[in-house]
Amino acid sequence: MSRSAPMNPDDRRSSLLAAARHVFAERGYHAANVSHIIEAANVARGTFYNYFESKRAIFQEVLQELMAEVAAAARPIDVKQDILPQVHNNVGNVVRAACAPDVARILFAEAVGIDPEGDAILAMFYSFGLLRIEGALAMGQNFGIVRDLHPGLLARCVLGMVKEPVFQSALAKEPLDVEGLVDVITAVLTGGAIAMSPPEGHVPRG
Repeated sequence: MSRSAPMNPDDRRSSLLAAARHVFAERGYHAANVSHIIEAANVARGTFYNYFESKRAIFQEVLQELMAEVAAAARPIDVKQDILPQVHNNVGNVVRAACAPDVARILFAEAVGIDPEGDAILAMFYSFGLLRIEGALAMGQNFGIVRDLHPGLLARCVLGMVKEPVFQSALAKEPLDVEGLVDVITAVLTGGAIAMSPPEGHVPRG
């Protein structure tokens, strides 16, 4: 096969990561191999090994790249502005980042249980994500816009509302109603799922 034109090292590394990300999302970690990655990147095998020592090494960098994208999706809340639209936007940004097909499969399905090192990276990601969520919730409690509940446990519930629907969808290989999920999570965060009494005039379904 013909090889691509020379690139500077940073661009070549980025190209290999992009190719690996596509291959892992399409084939899964265990079914993918270095040959698939170099074919997708249109490079020689030696070029791959100039940048990465193994499939496991490039997978780790892909994983870190995906985690950074999801973590960066949330923006700080400005308590001087209307809170609800900001919450909705943040939920939407995080859910859309997590629901990207390659992110959903690699981060929530393929990365779990590969080896202890990979599990440690995932644990670090979830720990970082929980700390960010917990910090935002604690700030909200300080300003009186978040109920006075245990922020650490509440952060885990919030993370679970995002992670579990995405994981289950990826596991079943079914499409996920992203905007519907955003609306549900926003509703739960801002109003709760249980109506203590039915609205006036409500007629039960069925």
